[in-house]
Amino acid sequence: SSGINAEYGHETGQLTELLKERLGIGNIAMAAPAASTAASAAAADAPPEPVVEEKTSFDVKLMGINPSMKIKLIKAVKEALPELNLVAAKKLVEGAPCTVKEKVPKADAEALKAKLSEFGGDITLE
Repeated sequence: SSGINAEYGHETGQLTELLKERLGIGNIAMAAPAASTAASAAAADAPPEPVVEEKTSFDVKLMGINPSMKIKLIKAVKEALPELNLVAAKKLVEGAPCTVKEKVPKADAEALKAKLSEFGGDITLE
């Protein structure tokens, strides 16, 4: 059994030397066992996790409509977008797929999606 320990000790020493050389580490007194040093050195050699930025504004898009609820959807669009008159809201709904509103904060976009979906709109957020 002492032969096996000597063999592992030799391999650990070689691995430690290889990692020191690859990572450009000099001879430092290490308090941690060689196995955990090898694991942390391998982790340090791994590429960093990419930072995913959470989207804060969305475009609300009308992809399609339920024809039986078209009038209710037009009224819901007009209510949600007070700058549109009834004719403009009707053209918007009939022009699907189209963008209903751009660069909307997430909470507002989800509320608008819920409201228009309730009245037969097929809505996506992008």
